Amino acid sequence: MMLAGRFAFLRTTVSLLVCLALGGLASAQTSKQASCIVEDIDTPSMPACVIQSRNGVLFIPKKYWMHPAFNRYGLSAFTTESFGRVYINRSGRIVIRDVGFMDNGPDEFHHGLVRINRDEMWGYADSSGRIVVPVKYSCAMNLEEIGPLVCVGCRIAQAGEYHSCLDGHWFQTDIHGHLTASHAP
Repeated sequence: MMLAGRFAFLRTTVSLLVCLALGGLASAQTSKQASCIVEDIDTPSMPACVIQSRNGVLFIPKKYWMHPAFNRYGLSAFTTESFGRVYINRSGRIVIRDVGFMDNGPDEFHHGLVRINRDEMWGYADSSGRIVVPVKYSCAMNLEEIGPLVCVGCRIAQAGEYHSCLDGHWFQTDIHGHLTASHAP
């Protein structure tokens, strides 16, 4: 009888601990959700959510990934309605937001950097999401053969769906954000 009483006590204690753990887990997973669209070439739009944890980290849950192609930095590009073009890591955490648009999709990395655009100003981020070139330039080009460039005082001209950076002074940058004078691309 003593053994049966201890077993019942143990079972009740374990049940209580499980309930507390699940309740804590549920409250830890409570997050802000914004509606968004994750776009994929094969599937133009798909309902999804970017989830924000309590400490402000943004995630795209794996159930919304179509066929992610991870680059050599372990990042995959997505387009979301609520946060624009982003790069996520293999756990779904959004590492880089406000990625520039190039050839109908998020810009690619060249020389370890990717263009970012905020309020019509340009800069560069590295693969960890650190902004290495401040978002303060009127134009930016990230070309494989030349490398990342920024322009001071450029004006943007549009011809159809294409944009050009005209005039201004061009500078080449590197992974550390150092600028050196350059010619226009």
